[in-house]
Amino acid sequence: MRKTKFLIIGQGLAGTLLATELWKQNADFLVLDNPSPEAASQVAGGAFIPIVFRTLKKAEMIDDYLPALKNTYGFFENLTGSRFFHLVPSLKLFPKDDIPKWQQAKDSAAGTFITDLKESLNLPGIKPEFGGAVIEPSGWVDIKMLTALMGEWFLENNLLIQEKLDYSMIEFEKDGVVINSSIRAEKIIFCEGASAIKNPWFKNAGFSLNKGEIIDIEASGISDEYILRSEVFVLPLGKKTFRVGATYDRNNIDNNPSPAGKQQLLQKLQYFLDTPVSVRSHWAGIRPSVKDRKPLLGAHPEMLRLNIFNGLGSKGVLFAPYWAAKMAAFLLHGEALPDMVNVNRYFKS
Repeated sequence: MRKTKFLIIGQGLAGTLLATELWKQNADFLVLDNPSPEAASQVAGGAFIPIVFRTLKKAEMIDDYLPALKNTYGFFENLTGSRFFHLVPSLKLFPKDDIPKWQQAKDSAAGTFITDLKESLNLPGIKPEFGGAVIEPSGWVDIKMLTALMGEWFLENNLLIQEKLDYSMIEFEKDGVVINSSIRAEKIIFCEGASAIKNPWFKNAGFSLNKGEIIDIEASGISDEYILRSEVFVLPLGKKTFRVGATYDRNNIDNNPSPAGKQQLLQKLQYFLDTPVSVRSHWAGIRPSVKDRKPLLGAHPEMLRLNIFNGLGSKGVLFAPYWAAKMAAFLLHGEALPDMVNVNRYFKS
């Protein structure tokens, strides 16, 4: 039987980042994962932006998130020798009548990230009635590549066990927890993404799952200078291919790409594009979102050996580096977690 201090369940984005934080601090840990091509980390767009478009304000805690994001994904690139962290300026498209509103935003705290306002774009593929705001830093992370490469790295270092977790095979003993009759851990950290909705101990921790669909398109008439943003994002992948997303569906929680989702994305593209596109691929995944849109971190209030790091939602690529470090500090040093992310907020009577 293998023994470890910390057993991380799930090697998506959350599990990968938390495991790496523990490894950096020479902690004793293992990862248990049953790879799924439909996991949220495998289908996420991975884009990040420092502004909330609905309010035209700086994203909450963005001054904490950005340094952690750059340092963490830069570290992974150095470790693996691969490039999956792409800094690309975003161009937020809007009707020209919205220029005064954006000028006001540029004069506010959010203006730090608005590097240019364009009343006339003159960009190939964009309808002439749109203006735009250039926003930096922004970009995207190829989460599928990151988790695949780190999965290989964990395997090579004997830190990853590829098995399916059966909740009924978790046994509680005086000195720890036994999983699948083969692993004994002092503490478990569930990083299961949307699968946590079936977790006997954390399924009621505020989850509000939603389905997202994404398409990859080919479009020779679109500039790849920016990540285009309207009601959808358009990520340049190179060679005139682009990733377009995403839909939000709270009613049909499954991993099946739908004709309606594909059509919705294409219609939103047609709103601002005046060039033909062809769809190369189409997929769907379930996001582990939370009712209050805050991550879930910490220990179960009654079963302290059970912990969770989850609820990263659609902005997980931005949130995860900062909160993975906080979760590691909680596990290793007992550092308190802020109330706004502590899972105990959903266990209070």
